[in-house]
Amino acid sequence: MKYVATKDAIGKKLGYDTTYVGLNGATTLFERGHIIQEDDVNKLMDSGVYYVWIDDGTHEENIMYEWEITPYLASKIVDENIDIVSGKQGITLLYSKIPGLLKVDVEGLINFNQNQRVLLITKRNNEALGKGDFLGSVEVIPFSMRKDEVESIIPGKKLVSVIPFKYKKVGVVITGTEIFEGRKKDLYLPIIEEKTKKYGWDIVQTEFAPDNEDMISKAILKVRDNGAEAIIVTGGTSVDPTDRTLFAIRKLNANVISYGIPMKPTTMSIIAILENIPIFAVSAGGIYYKDYNSIDVMFTRLMTGRIPTIREIAELGNGGIMWNFEPKMKLKTL
Repeated sequence: MKYVATKDAIGKKLGYDTTYVGLNGATTLFERGHIIQEDDVNKLMDSGVYYVWIDDGTHEENIMYEWEITPYLASKIVDENIDIVSGKQGITLLYSKIPGLLKVDVEGLINFNQNQRVLLITKRNNEALGKGDFLGSVEVIPFSMRKDEVESIIPGKKLVSVIPFKYKKVGVVITGTEIFEGRKKDLYLPIIEEKTKKYGWDIVQTEFAPDNEDMISKAILKVRDNGAEAIIVTGGTSVDPTDRTLFAIRKLNANVISYGIPMKPTTMSIIAILENIPIFAVSAGGIYYKDYNSIDVMFTRLMTGRIPTIREIAELGNGGIMWNFEPKMKLKTL
C-alpha cells in the first residue's frame, strides 16, 4: 500500500474507499480497487482528496486494513443471532437475524471503546428488534493496524446479543364503553396487529369489554383460556373515574408490578403478572403515538419471559422521552 498525490495516481489501483460528504449525506466516491482515470482526479480533488492510498501489490504480513479489521472484530463480540455485513470506509454493520430483544454488555462496551481505535456503536440496551433490523456498527478510526494490536483489544466475551422472544401468542382486550357500544371505532387493534407482525407474534384471541371491571376481568380470563401467553389490555388506565382497567386486573389477584412507567409517551401503563402470564395495560396515548410506545419498550421485555424489577422500570426515566414524543402543552413566555 502506497501513499501518493492524487494527480500522480492516474492508472493506479485505489487502495481504499474514498468518501464524498455533502448536504444529502455521505457516500462512497470511488470504491477500493477502482482504477483511477484522468477524469477522476478533479472529482477527488473537488472532494478534498489530494492524496490517496494506492494498492501497489505489496501487503505487510503483520498489518490489517480497515476492511479486514471491523468484520474480524465484529465476529468476536456479537452472538450468532446477529448478521455481520461488511460496509464501506471501514464500517461493519450489524443486523438482527431474528425478532427479539437487544442485549448490550454496557460496561463491556465502554471498556472496549476505550481502546480508541475500533469503536462499537449500538442501539440502546433492551431495544426490541424485528428480523432484519439494523442494531449497530463496528468502526475503525485508523486506516490500518498491526495484527497484534487488533488481537489485544478482543474482550474475550460477546458484548452484543439478541435474545429471542420466549412467548409468541398474544391475547388482546380492547376496553371502552364507547367502543363496546359501537359509538366509536376501535383504533388500537390495527396498531397492535402491526407490532405483532414486526416482532413475530400471533394474536390468538381478541375481546372487547366496556369500562366495567367485572367484564374486563372476564375478558382477560377468556383470552388467557384461549392460549394467550401474554395479554395486552388497551385503555382505561387513567385516573378518570370511568377507567376501570387497574381495578379489573387487581380483582384477578394479579401481581401489579407497576402502575405508571417513566417514559413518554404512554406513561399511564400497567405491568402485572397473573399466574406467570404477563398482563400489559397500555394507555390510550399509544393510538396517537403508534410508531413507538411502551408496547415496544416494556411489553417486548415481558415477551422474553423476563419480569422487570422496580429498579429496571425506574431506569427507563433516563432517556425516557422517546424520539416521537412532542408535548402538547407549550411554554408560554411572560
